Amino acid sequence: MTAVTGRPVSTILRVRGWLRICTPLHVGGQARDPNGELSVAVDGLGRFYVPGSGLAGAFRAWTEAHTPAEPQPTHGSYRPLWGYAQQHGQDGSASRAVVYDALITTGTACSADGWPTEPLHPSRVESRTSVGIDRRTGTAAEGFLHARMVIPRGAYLRLELDVESTADQWDLDRRRIGVLLDSLGAGDIRLGAAKTRGLGRVELAGTGLTILADDLSSKDGLLALLTGQTRELTRSDLGDGWPATGTTLTVQVDWQPVGPTMVRAAADGTVADSVPLTSGTGSRTVRLVLPGSSVKGALRARAEWIERTVRRLDAPRPDTDDPVGRRSAFRAQLGQPDLLAVQALFGTAATGSADDDEADRGGVAALAVDDCYALEDLDRAEWQAIFGAGQAEPPTPDWLADRHLAVADHVAIDRWTGGAADGRLYSVLEPLGMSWEPIRMTMDLTRLAASLGGKDRAAVALFVLLLRDLSGGHVPIGYGTNRGFGDIRVTRILVTGGDWPDGTEVADLLTSDPVRQLSDAWQRYLDEEDPS
Repeated sequence: MTAVTGRPVSTILRVRGWLRICTPLHVGGQARDPNGELSVAVDGLGRFYVPGSGLAGAFRAWTEAHTPAEPQPTHGSYRPLWGYAQQHGQDGSASRAVVYDALITTGTACSADGWPTEPLHPSRVESRTSVGIDRRTGTAAEGFLHARMVIPRGAYLRLELDVESTADQWDLDRRRIGVLLDSLGAGDIRLGAAKTRGLGRVELAGTGLTILADDLSSKDGLLALLTGQTRELTRSDLGDGWPATGTTLTVQVDWQPVGPTMVRAAADGTVADSVPLTSGTGSRTVRLVLPGSSVKGALRARAEWIERTVRRLDAPRPDTDDPVGRRSAFRAQLGQPDLLAVQALFGTAATGSADDDEADRGGVAALAVDDCYALEDLDRAEWQAIFGAGQAEPPTPDWLADRHLAVADHVAIDRWTGGAADGRLYSVLEPLGMSWEPIRMTMDLTRLAASLGGKDRAAVALFVLLLRDLSGGHVPIGYGTNRGFGDIRVTRILVTGGDWPDGTEVADLLTSDPVRQLSDAWQRYLDEEDPS
């Protein structure tokens, strides 16, 4: 009998299923214009997809952060499955997990040979524009406007994952994949860019999941593989997982708009100059949306206001009209060294070049905020008519009123004449009385502790203060917040996890014993870090 050489494999665990895109997704592709929008990855046939390397990287990162020490310490935690390379050394191993490229589709249909048959059409891809807000002026920061293409929510990713296992790793590998599937089912693993700013949340679809075990160690197993009679497993066959080491705080904010609440679309409309941003929810429908980046930006501005107030610390003012100097001043506003709690919660940008060993690499935010959608569907073709596109007739006032929309004219007043300023008339398509989904936020307490060490409780205390202000209606959201837009009424904030594992509403949370302890941590943090 010939001896087996190379890496041993006795069983291949094959997982096939679908990931449903719950918030828009951006996985970057080749950009044709360095000054244009960030494009989405396409394969050789021009179809949108997520490279297997991107999926594997997300799975590995989650496993590394949330898997505890396993029953057999000699096997390590994640290295035997996902591979590793020794830094400044020769030791390492290839990954035993093979993650295939994932085609993006509009449905879960497959051909007889297992290939997805409904690739996403290019017309469904959307553009998202983001801008930085100067802390001194409250206006757009110079040089901080960018746009990216995103895949809308409701699309699907084809999940194909193989694990090459051995007899001594088989039990652990089953458990590892079981835990991974549970995490995907709970929507804990995010993909792509801007994961803490509303994008990239996916969930394992409840149907279409198959788990196969190919036995390569016996004649019967090989014959079963060749004849298509491979043993099919269920989730329970993978065994029980183990408690994840990461700790997460989830927040659900139920709210209603008091006045017009919207984020402005990048393009002007024909019925009004400023039109609400929408995002697709189906092949023929769109909804108004508040991007997670916009909601998170409003929350960050309030958190900075809180910490700057107690520290008596102003945002740096640009001392030059030079564009480069103004951009540097804005970066300094975001990276003030005394605002450690804000930066740990909301993230910091890298500084310096990638080749500079002394450069600050920045940090991913501990707080993630999902996109928030209105509850009412709008016909996609009819909505395009608002921009003068498509074949639909221009919308009438009655059509707009039936969809809780109205055109409002605004004008600037000349300070000398008291009359309308020349050329300062503009209109806004305002949403009035629309119902919205809850705002959903997730805080990674493990990341927070890694960023701040013993000061992480102070950052949680700052977040509690932020929820208090949000509940009190002191945090307007979206477009035109200095002109009467964006005021909201919060009806309930439910916090679950961390010190409140069973969940509590913010009114009860503010008088709970953990908050008293957080208050002490907040005061110690301010005393230790007081710049004066």
